[in-house]
Amino acid sequence: MVLLIFIISGRFFIYGIINIISDFDTIAMYTKYFNLSSVVIPICYLYFKNLDSKKNYSRTDWLHLIFPIFYFFITLKIYDFISPSYSIRLLLYLIFLAFLITYIYLCFNVLKNNIWNKKKQNKKIHNWTLFLFSALLLAALRLSVSLLLEVSHNGIMRGLSYQWVASLIWIFILIKILISPEILYGYTLLNEKIQENRNSKLVFNEIWKTQPITEIKNSQHLVLKEKINPNLQNYFEEIEKISFQHDFFRDQNATVSDLAIKLSIPKSHLSYLFKYHATISFSEYKKAIRIQDAIQLIDNGYLKNNTLDSLSKKIGFTSYNPFFTSFKEITGNAPIEYVNSIHSPI
Repeated sequence: MVLLIFIISGRFFIYGIINIISDFDTIAMYTKYFNLSSVVIPICYLYFKNLDSKKNYSRTDWLHLIFPIFYFFITLKIYDFISPSYSIRLLLYLIFLAFLITYIYLCFNVLKNNIWNKKKQNKKIHNWTLFLFSALLLAALRLSVSLLLEVSHNGIMRGLSYQWVASLIWIFILIKILISPEILYGYTLLNEKIQENRNSKLVFNEIWKTQPITEIKNSQHLVLKEKINPNLQNYFEEIEKISFQHDFFRDQNATVSDLAIKLSIPKSHLSYLFKYHATISFSEYKKAIRIQDAIQLIDNGYLKNNTLDSLSKKIGFTSYNPFFTSFKEITGNAPIEYVNSIHSPI
């Protein structure tokens, strides 16, 4: 898309220069390269072909550019050395028209099979491709008529007739791109921004990662990836909701299996999440939740009528010693130091 817009913009820029200057030699030099912009025709096809594909572009894709470049040099040399007759100009026009129609058909076919006929296809991608294909179809019609008029009037085929029509079409395409962030930035980047915004609402947003923290090689885990990844954010939110709203981890014997049952998801899903999408293990997460619970209880005055030992058992620790170690590890202070700090005059 970037390449396509760059080439089209260059063509309009050159056309603008032609309309400003009056030097015939300069005009001849600029218009000589107009036909090279026909490479946008296969580029449009490559854009549609790879739009819904998870694969990267291959080198063979760029073989589609051979014909328009070859056609450009052939026509350039013909007009350089001879003044072609009407029959030759008509033949060149028909060859180009066949090339144009072929790629219109290829674009339509790839869109119909890969995007328009897919029931689960993203609606915005469907609407965008329909809009772009319709606009390109109008641009192709304008170009065909323009070239035919130039051939009929014994002119050089540049496609300059009714250029204002092409300008309007591309202005509408540009406006559509600018007002559609998913087109301008791409769904991957846009979804990352959305996920970042949602992550900011999580208490432990720093530990949850939408991208795997280690490479997934296990075949079973790759299968799980396809099932879990579309709903990663929902998993994160549900885990935290259970953790904080239902005091789940106050149970000393709480395990991954117990949490999976509470969430109504398979244990394998939960294990996958903590293995690839959390920066800490389940046991460390459980410990962090309990310390968070302890801090909330302290802040709410739990120790006015209870001891630290009682607090440690209430939040799920078996005794005070592991609670003391975990509290200092996570907060940087011993429990009593934290209690004194919140009750100090400062």
